[in-house]
Amino acid sequence: MKRLILFILSLIVCFILDAQAINKRDRLLGGSFSFSLLNYNYNDPRYNYGNNAGLFPTFGWAIKKDLLLGIRGIAGYGHTVSKSSSGDKSEENSLNFGAGLFLKKYKLLKDRFGFYLNNEITGIYVENNQEQTYAGSSSSSESHSWGAGYSFKPGVFYKFSENFLGEGSIGGVDASYYPSGDVKSFAISASFLQYFNLGINYRF
Repeated sequence: MKRLILFILSLIVCFILDAQAINKRDRLLGGSFSFSLLNYNYNDPRYNYGNNAGLFPTFGWAIKKDLLLGIRGIAGYGHTVSKSSSGDKSEENSLNFGAGLFLKKYKLLKDRFGFYLNNEITGIYVENNQEQTYAGSSSSSESHSWGAGYSFKPGVFYKFSENFLGEGSIGGVDASYYPSGDVKSFAISASFLQYFNLGINYRF
């Protein structure tokens, strides 16, 4: 109990102290790599799995101490498979490209370690290729769509030096909107320990 109280008090002290990760007018250039793995079962019985990977070059400008406004490029690949014990199968491959505008708040906790809160809005273009096998016959289809999204992702960072920051996150909350003809799709999701993002930034 005493250790827990001391830990909470140390966090409060860290928030009170005016330690900072980045200075006003600093510029950060870098990028990150993300990946996710999904593997789960339904009761049909049906088996689903998938994986995603993405590259995100970024540039940001510190508009205030520890507050970064920036832009991010998006290039990603996704692969999902859904199949049943009867042999029916659906496989989808997707490519997505886009850009985002983000606002990231840094908080240095101790020495070189801290956390950040990242808010981002994005515009994205997606190409999908789907192949289906049903009752022994196969078919394929392609589709293209535009969409927009919002994400909130907390993460941690470590200052390897005064100019290099390593960052990482394990998920967050996402909202997306895809209008496609007469069909409009809106979704909100939260995932943790399924989405991993690792990156590095150079401050100059």
